[in-house]
Amino acid sequence: MSELTEISKRFKEQADKLLIKTGLVEDLEKYGKVYFTGAYAGSLMMHGDVDITVVRDKPYSIEEVFEIFKCLYFKRKFRSYFIGGDWDDPRKGTEFPNGYYFGLKEKIGGERWKFDVWFISEKDFKERNKLFSINKIELTDEQREQILFFKKYRKDNKLDVLGQTIYKAVLEGKCRTIKEFENYIDKVGV
Repeated sequence: MSELTEISKRFKEQADKLLIKTGLVEDLEKYGKVYFTGAYAGSLMMHGDVDITVVRDKPYSIEEVFEIFKCLYFKRKFRSYFIGGDWDDPRKGTEFPNGYYFGLKEKIGGERWKFDVWFISEKDFKERNKLFSINKIELTDEQREQILFFKKYRKDNKLDVLGQTIYKAVLEGKCRTIKEFENYIDKVGV
């Protein structure tokens, strides 16, 4: 196992421990079916970021999401709590789901952890499920290593690049070197 794979594995193990310690999944399951997406679901973690989607048949209302947020806030299991401020973000439906969002933050061993939680309807979840999702793809060891390499580079250089951009760059065969990666993110406007 490579060093990057080991790092990723340790992040996933730490995420699992945080999820157990906080009881977050059990709390969220009271409000819908819980799905993990992104790096956590794809076992491609290089920092403390866990993406969670809570799904039910009918859309959530803003009032319901505030009530869920309030319940979690009063449990005081996280260091900080924040709620999305712009529900009409034009990126919803493409980069972000059509739903409501809040985040939970924690800091352990010098690492900042963020749990991004989205509340969406079953209909929107099915539509999003048709889009690209890294956890549905069988990666070769080489692709996995390349993704982790670029994610580490992103973290070390504090680049504002989405994981999705890294996944696509590697899977499309566009990037094998740092120079190719830098050119790619300049080209796609990230």
